[in-house]
Amino acid sequence: MASVNSVTRQLAGMEISNKKPIGTAAGSSIRPSAMKQPGKTDVAKLLTKFAAPHPFTNASNKPTNPSSLRNPHPASNQPPPFKPGHHTQPSFDIGKYDGGLEIDNEKRGEKVYGEAAEDLALDSSVSRKHPTREWSLHDFDMGRPLGKGKFGRVYMVRTKIEPKYILALKTLYKSEIVESKVEKQIRREIEIQQNLRHPNILRLYGYFHDEKRIFLMLEFAGKGELYKQLSKYQRFSERRSSRYIDQMADALIYLHSKHVIHRDIKPENLLIGINGELKIGDFGWSVHAPGNRRKTLCGTLDYLPPEMVEGRDHNEKVDHWALGVLTYEFVCGFPPFEDKSSTNSTYRRIAKVDLRFDDREVRLSEEVKDLITKLLRYDPQKRLALTEVQKHPWIVKYRPKPAAENA
Repeated sequence: MASVNSVTRQLAGMEISNKKPIGTAAGSSIRPSAMKQPGKTDVAKLLTKFAAPHPFTNASNKPTNPSSLRNPHPASNQPPPFKPGHHTQPSFDIGKYDGGLEIDNEKRGEKVYGEAAEDLALDSSVSRKHPTREWSLHDFDMGRPLGKGKFGRVYMVRTKIEPKYILALKTLYKSEIVESKVEKQIRREIEIQQNLRHPNILRLYGYFHDEKRIFLMLEFAGKGELYKQLSKYQRFSERRSSRYIDQMADALIYLHSKHVIHRDIKPENLLIGINGELKIGDFGWSVHAPGNRRKTLCGTLDYLPPEMVEGRDHNEKVDHWALGVLTYEFVCGFPPFEDKSSTNSTYRRIAKVDLRFDDREVRLSEEVKDLITKLLRYDPQKRLALTEVQKHPWIVKYRPKPAAENA
């Protein structure tokens, strides 16, 4: 039997068909899929096989408008009716759909008009850089809910077109986006994430909209939210933490090479893939900043660096600081400058870089203390470079050896 990695490599080279789907008719309703349990089939292998490895490209679909996110194709261009046929792929249980999208849509959100409606008419089929086929809700079998976000729900779904890939479908209500005055932020998040290609960054495969909602087709992270794992175990072993930080450093090097500063690294924004790999999963505060000088105060207090707390200019080095805070929280179970007495006390501790290691609470190796100390420097330019993080003894010590060395 082919290994998970070999199957993944084969799939990574595939283009998902750009032919019109053999889906349901346009007027069909969304219903839970009647799927059989996979029995003794290896779930990890199935998810690795059916998690979409490549964007749903449509090379023949040329953008009709200079904007990459506006003016979707006419809704009249619907997929043909469903035609029964033989399905050679093994089934995977995506869980039971709870009807939440219909329930929400009846009582939540309103239509938006004017400039806001144009700004939020987001459709990847007219993307200039990576156009996809046209998508709608009727192209998916709906599965179990994965969670709730500020602007809507997230569901596990499976594409109806072969080979029936597993995705997470995230819903955003346009009127709530407008009410929160984050139209530009949402557009920016989508524009940034759709162009990123890294194994430790959650992929955005496509997006589409209807009158009230925007839908994001996201990579399905099979093992869920990292924050829940951290809460369950309170803290991670140094081995596990080191491997996560190694992956984080590699992903941040990639982001910074694209002139993208994340600005909100924290456990709540990280997911775990089916093979245990870490995935950066939220780009709500990210910014594409070729000039690399920003002043906006954003992110989460415990992870803010001194320059942001003090209102000074900041650059990509804020992510280096956050990586140090993340390392500390992984191995200790709480952030380094947390002060439960008051927010102002936390601000002061950050500004002074009041970094403490208490062996009575958690006994840490000198290697991890060294890495944390070198990342949590007041002067951004003195923070350890991400390439040096990858070479640090604490990272190298726990990095898995190549298969050839283990043979």
